[in-house]
Amino acid sequence: MRVTNSMISNSSRSHIANAKYELMKRENQYTTQKKILRPSDDPTIAIRSLQLRTTYSQIEQYADKNVKDAIEWMDTTDSALEQIDKILTLMKPELSKGYNDYLGLEERHSVLSVLKEYSRAIFEDQANADYSGRYMFTGYRTDTSLLFPNDVKNLEYEIKQKFTSNDIDTIKYVSGGASYNAGSSADDYAKQVPKQDTAYHLKLAYDNCANSAITGAAAGTAAINIAFRTTSSSPAGATLPTMTVTTMASTDAGADDFANILTGNATPPATQFGALYLYDTGEIIFSSAIYSQIRENNLDFDITYNKKEFDKSDIRPEMYFECKSYNTDSKKTIPYRDPEGQKIQYEVNYSQLATVNTQAKDAINTEMYRAIDYLEKTILKMDDIEKQIKDAETMIGNETDETKKADLEKLKEMLETEQRLQVGCMTEAFGKGLTMVAVCQQQINVALADLGSRQKRVEMTYDQLSDQKIDTEEKLSENEDINIADAYINLTQADNLYQASLTATSKILGNSLLNYI
Repeated sequence: MRVTNSMISNSSRSHIANAKYELMKRENQYTTQKKILRPSDDPTIAIRSLQLRTTYSQIEQYADKNVKDAIEWMDTTDSALEQIDKILTLMKPELSKGYNDYLGLEERHSVLSVLKEYSRAIFEDQANADYSGRYMFTGYRTDTSLLFPNDVKNLEYEIKQKFTSNDIDTIKYVSGGASYNAGSSADDYAKQVPKQDTAYHLKLAYDNCANSAITGAAAGTAAINIAFRTTSSSPAGATLPTMTVTTMASTDAGADDFANILTGNATPPATQFGALYLYDTGEIIFSSAIYSQIRENNLDFDITYNKKEFDKSDIRPEMYFECKSYNTDSKKTIPYRDPEGQKIQYEVNYSQLATVNTQAKDAINTEMYRAIDYLEKTILKMDDIEKQIKDAETMIGNETDETKKADLEKLKEMLETEQRLQVGCMTEAFGKGLTMVAVCQQQINVALADLGSRQKRVEMTYDQLSDQKIDTEEKLSENEDINIADAYINLTQADNLYQASLTATSKILGNSLLNYI
């Protein structure tokens, strides 16, 4: 076959182009330290690279974003709960002062002031805290504060609160007692002997409740309704109590009202063996018969009651209870389901969810509010008695008539008897405060234990993801990155080949047929 110069030229250009392409390829590999620049260079490496990069992106999302955010949320929650536990611990010595010894006027008010500050610190500073603008203890409503930020006068709530038979406790109260009357004699005062009695007592979550149904409620809706139900531990054939609840303000409830309810002798007969609802203090006093029936049959019960005005820093009912609200301005009714089980979950790994939030209702007991309210009430009652004793002493000192002075001495004697009995009530109130602290701390500790176990699991997941991230980075590097020594050798070889092709071409094309003629 005859080989022409044109054929040699074309073949040389082809060899030079191939050598140049190989040189460019090796130079790009050496510069970028990557095996391929485009999928067509090596489809197998490209497909595997896409798979590894997708895996790495997912791991990075979980480890560097989801898991870290979850851990930070739980760390903030843990810090708040730990702080609440510390504040509760600080309450103990203050309550012990009143439980172990009689406190004078200034001392008991000082203790009460400290306890109120501690209570505000728990709810306003810790329970109402937020993480990155999201409230931590409010379930799904992370944009809504646990507490009302201001006084609210245009909202009415119908609240359904659940109780067990163990929620009813006994309290001491002083009935009877003397009070100054200009026309009373020593014999009259002697008949006004104070007594210390026991009541079967239940505190609702709120005080200053309404004595009527919320606006827009169905006709015949009462200010309060108590619905009993049996439990799995109730005896066979257990009967549910039927009763009528008497509603009144505590300022209108006298000793006879307490005595009649407790003994079941109230009139009219429809209220016998019933309960007394003191709506302004949020308390219910059960008769002895109803109390016995509840305890003997181990009954649970729901109490539906109404509250129409809220003060700043009051807890929003929907955060703890099934309820419905009515806005008197917009005329709008909003029902709220029981907030049980409102879990905020982060996806922290493939098909793995972690609950990051803790609800206030599961960790922070509102009993501390009510226990302090009850303590304040007993302290104010003691203040009133001591004031009456001082007034009686002043009148005795100013009285010159011996008969009237004897009358006043008898009044003072009755008041001092009432004071001694009230000391027992006040001591009991301090004791109930200590019990409240123990109950609240137990609930906090259970919440902390649950949070800690979830947090530990997320931390273990983070460690696992960190290991997977490193492994994936190594696999990705093995698949994509070229060995720098191999890249240098390949580049050198490609350059030598290119230079050789140029040299060979220059020698071949330098001669033609004319050189041999």
